[in-house]
This record gives sequence, C-alpha cells and structure tokens, in this order.
Amino acid sequence: MLHDLEHQYIVISGESGSGKTQSANFLVKQLTFLGNAPNKSLQEKILQINPLIEGFGNARTIINDNSSRFGKYLEML
Repeated sequence: MLHDLEHQYIVISGESGSGKTQSANFLVKQLTFLGNAPNKSLQEKILQINPLIEGFGNARTIINDNSSRFGKYLEML
C-alpha cells in the first residue's frame, strides 16, 4: 500500500464473539504505526470512536453481550 500506492482492502468476518472488533483495533494500531502517523493522538482518536459507533448499533444476545448489528467501513488515507 505504501510502496506501490495501491489501495488495499481487508474484510474481517466471523462468528459472534470471535474477536472481529478486537482484530480491527489491532489492525488500526498496526496501520497507523506502519504509516508513521505524526503522533499517537491520531491513533487514539480512531480507536476511541469505535465504542461510540458501537453504542448506536450493538445489542445484547444470548451469546454475546455486545453483538454488532451493522457492518463497519473504515477508510484510512
């Protein structure tokens, strides 16, 4: 992505409670690190918005107390 200037797409899927949200958070941390984000506040802002977004679209189920009811699209430039 950085060297060839090509867009990259990553799809994270799985069963309820399989760690999709956690995997996405790790991915954002790694991409901001590799992209040499000017400061840690950018990374922190991106990660802090996730709970806010989830508050509007998550619900409690028998399997998972914090189950997503939506697809999330994140574009990083």
